[in-house]
Amino acid sequence: MKIFSILPFLLICQIGFAQRTTFSVGLNSGISRFSGASAHGTTSLTIGGSFCHCESQAASSLGNLPAATVGASAIVQREFKSHFVVSLEAGYEILRTRIKVDQYQLDDMIVKTDGVNITRHQFVNAFPSAGYNFRLNETLNLTVTGGIDLGFGLKSSSRTTIPDFSENLYTDQDNLVQKVDHRARIQAKLDGKRLGFTASYAHGTRNWLNGWAGGPTDLHMRVWRVGVQYRIF
Repeated sequence: MKIFSILPFLLICQIGFAQRTTFSVGLNSGISRFSGASAHGTTSLTIGGSFCHCESQAASSLGNLPAATVGASAIVQREFKSHFVVSLEAGYEILRTRIKVDQYQLDDMIVKTDGVNITRHQFVNAFPSAGYNFRLNETLNLTVTGGIDLGFGLKSSSRTTIPDFSENLYTDQDNLVQKVDHRARIQAKLDGKRLGFTASYAHGTRNWLNGWAGGPTDLHMRVWRVGVQYRIF
């Protein structure tokens, strides 16, 4: 797995004299969305029927509207005497993307609606990073780091909600989720003795529609996160 490429990154750090090594756990939330020529704000779906002789067609899952994310992780960080830091964060995360459903076809009728399609993308994440720790005072630190978000895709699934329907529509999207999604990420952390608060932005560099045919094939993930971390030691 590509995650093993992270190991040399950490081993190199052993050549210096570390000031301290910390281990923390964290929770995060935020928003994510797709961007690119293939991402849209609205879509439609087809229910099918005997008069139109048409098959049912699910709503698009390529939404560029933000939706809530949630994740949990563990973090190992090593700080050197120069206040240079390297860290590795690993955890589980659910990213969501959203698109409005503005109409649906039922048999030979086109019906306007105000529905929504939300797609959940489940990942195991690894975030190797490096940066600098700014000592603001004796107990308060500001750490700024940058690195690569590696999202190892597990599953994608969509839920379509239409006000006229009594039940939601569910669709598997496992052909969409990426085996490995690469995202350039920058993060700031403000922490005291034990508790820390983080804010980060990750800009996807992998095209989710690479190799697909027909129409625009440009789709990338964007993720904004805020979180809290607790240092165990």
